[in-house]
Amino acid sequence: MKYWRWWLIAALLAVSWLALAQAESAQEAVVRRYVQAWNDDDVEAFLALASQDARTYRRDRDDEGLAGASIAGADAGERARFYRGAFAKRPHVRVDIVQMQAVDDIVMSRERVSGGADGKIADELTVYQVRDRKICNVWHVKRRSR
Repeated sequence: MKYWRWWLIAALLAVSWLALAQAESAQEAVVRRYVQAWNDDDVEAFLALASQDARTYRRDRDDEGLAGASIAGADAGERARFYRGAFAKRPHVRVDIVQMQAVDDIVMSRERVSGGADGKIADELTVYQVRDRKICNVWHVKRRSR
């Protein structure tokens, strides 16, 4: 009869761990929908998943810094114009999530990018910040083409 207590404790720990994992996966789910909207060429869904003051930062050109200047500013109208233009003129670039990890509101994603004009495949590290089920910051940290 003493062993039932250990089973109960183990079950409670498992449920607690699953609850924590689900809380983190809510942010991951937002990132997955954001990337899927990009892959589906659905600019309206893509924009709807971002907060009104979202910012996107390109990777630093000198390869020494983690992130460079903002490419899509915090003004919602400016951001919409930037991405509508980007969606309209781009070749069908595809982003595949290879690995993802979330801690609180930060999601780090290792991605494989293909379909660009140069025909190369690139491995990229991207960090997303998710608040209130919306992307509020995106940092394209590192990219390696092959």
